[in-house]
Amino acid sequence: MEAVRRDRFGRRFLIAAIAATAMFLFAGVASAAAAEAVVNAGMLSIRLTDRVSAESCDPCHGNIADTGNYGGTINFEHGYHLLIECSSCHTVFPHRPEGTIKPDMKLCWDCHGLQHGPMGELASGDCRICHIAPQEQLRPESHVANWAGEPHVKPAEERLQTQCMMCHDARDCTSCHDTLGIEWKPPAPYTYRYDANNGCQTCHADPFLTKVSDGRPKSYQVTGVEDSAHRDITCQQCHVDFRYESGTSVSPLWRINAGMACRNCHANPDMFEADRGPQMASIVAEYDASIHGTALRDRVAGRVDPGVAAGADIQPPTCADCHGSHRIRRLDNEQARNDLHLAGYNMCGRCHEPEWESYDDPYHGAVYKRGALDAPACWDCHGAHAVFPSSDPVSLMSDRNIVATCGTDGCHYGSGESFTTAGGDLIHGKARERESNPIGQAFQRVREWLQ
Repeated sequence: MEAVRRDRFGRRFLIAAIAATAMFLFAGVASAAAAEAVVNAGMLSIRLTDRVSAESCDPCHGNIADTGNYGGTINFEHGYHLLIECSSCHTVFPHRPEGTIKPDMKLCWDCHGLQHGPMGELASGDCRICHIAPQEQLRPESHVANWAGEPHVKPAEERLQTQCMMCHDARDCTSCHDTLGIEWKPPAPYTYRYDANNGCQTCHADPFLTKVSDGRPKSYQVTGVEDSAHRDITCQQCHVDFRYESGTSVSPLWRINAGMACRNCHANPDMFEADRGPQMASIVAEYDASIHGTALRDRVAGRVDPGVAAGADIQPPTCADCHGSHRIRRLDNEQARNDLHLAGYNMCGRCHEPEWESYDDPYHGAVYKRGALDAPACWDCHGAHAVFPSSDPVSLMSDRNIVATCGTDGCHYGSGESFTTAGGDLIHGKARERESNPIGQAFQRVREWLQ
């Protein structure tokens, strides 16, 4: 027991020495130097600008059971959060000369109350589990017992999703409004409830966030959002079934729900500049009518195409399957537009492998795959969003439209039906010709053997 007391006394003395040294340093140097102040007490050094991590916290907090004194108002245990990085809650080094900075309650909602798609609720959203103080002590100073007659419309319009809905839901508003006959439309749908902004990065910024999927480890780290076209969009605006309330989604598959959430903005002309709004809405309409959009609706509704039933389990593409997810780029520079033009494999070839493999004639596919910007991408001939089978009269490759498609300005301008009849089958025909040739068959067998 005496050894334990000496150890505790030693740790307390060490911490006190660190704090005293820190206060001395901060009091005697300019602010720029203070930001880089090093607190040194014997063999222990703490740089106040260090990244908050287990390595920087363990020297003092080896026993995490000794941390987290909230004066009996909050039931909190660090032990419950062992699998979470220290920096997820402590976004800055917490021990400062002016005192210890405790995390804001908003950070708790990165996990608590969050319906994490098919995983269900990550952690309980019942405030009474953590807050053991009486409710009247928990009410913020800006609140009153009854909002009637108080100026709350403007605060609600500004902070409904980012603050109010942290604790409240639609019933807290409508219960009073319905009684008084007040009709108020929130700036964002109630169904989204609280929006944690980029709170998902609490876990998904971790490079070691992996799980086994399809028999192999897969990373679930999210990067690239800050440089993407959607850097101002919050996570839950796309991941609509990762929310703070239970409910049914369009599909039980979160990939479909996230992949089709693009239409929530792109189908609304008011979300874009006046000259782009109608264009975006028409793109959504084209996809809905296409073979991809129709197949996806049938899949979600449980209807299976007879031609697919006996074959492979084909997943109709969503917006994200073709355009990507977190790294979608702005097309406001030539390099981005060129990269998009050459993205034929990622856009189409990953699903349509036989067609991609056979797209290798000398004047189209072969040079396209070598980076020729004047060679046509898949969608230049088959359409981008309005994709239909060539047997459909509205298809760009139908007998009705193929002459106009090939004869467009910049391609084979002025060509007629004889041109398309003679050359149309050659574009995807090289592989077929090779397979029918004995020498080509021999090469194919060698290729298969080598694989």
